[in-house]
Amino acid sequence: MPRLLITFALTFICSVCLAQKSTVLSSSLDHWVTGAGESVTSGWKVEADNTLLCEGKGSGILLSKQTYRDFSLTWEWKLTEKGNSGIKYRVRQYDGAWLGCEYQMLDDENYGTDPFSLNATASLYAIWEPSGDKHLNSGGQWNQSRIVLKGNRIRHYLNGELLVDGRIGSKDWKQRVAASKFKNREDFGLNRDGLIMLTEHGNPTWFRNVVITELGPFSGARANR
Repeated sequence: MPRLLITFALTFICSVCLAQKSTVLSSSLDHWVTGAGESVTSGWKVEADNTLLCEGKGSGILLSKQTYRDFSLTWEWKLTEKGNSGIKYRVRQYDGAWLGCEYQMLDDENYGTDPFSLNATASLYAIWEPSGDKHLNSGGQWNQSRIVLKGNRIRHYLNGELLVDGRIGSKDWKQRVAASKFKNREDFGLNRDGLIMLTEHGNPTWFRNVVITELGPFSGARANR
């Protein structure tokens, strides 16, 4: 009997791992709605190679139609010189405003930003600065990013390097939120489920091969913060 139980458990674990679902979110505007919950008819368009183009000022944000919990999100992106953008996750409404944790995308050097500051590329904007071996291609060139969210552990990667590794809800998280612009947003980032947001900050931005993979229930290693 114990052997049968072990076999069943291993089969279950393998089936969960294989059941991970991936979706290419940049393949169609059908995956998104506007901030008002309406179909996307202007300001954004799909280009070749699974690329979403935010045309610039007035395009507005995009919100995923689906909410996500544990996931790996990968994408390539390109900004214009001095460009600014980002992808937010765990997005929900706070007093009528759509907010969430943000992977910052910025042309650091041309924007005049310290590459290891709280608003630099790969930071969890206004909360955790990037740290490590950071290599960022400047405006007009492609970069590759990844977000891995598992339970409350969050990791930000840029061009293959891990630059943020922390735990939402930790003592460090609470102290940093209390010192940030989100201090008056009750329980900021603590919701386990949320939408994905593509932001718009007034400049053209290209998002290519945006792929989200929903992860299973088994947690990874401990975070650094």
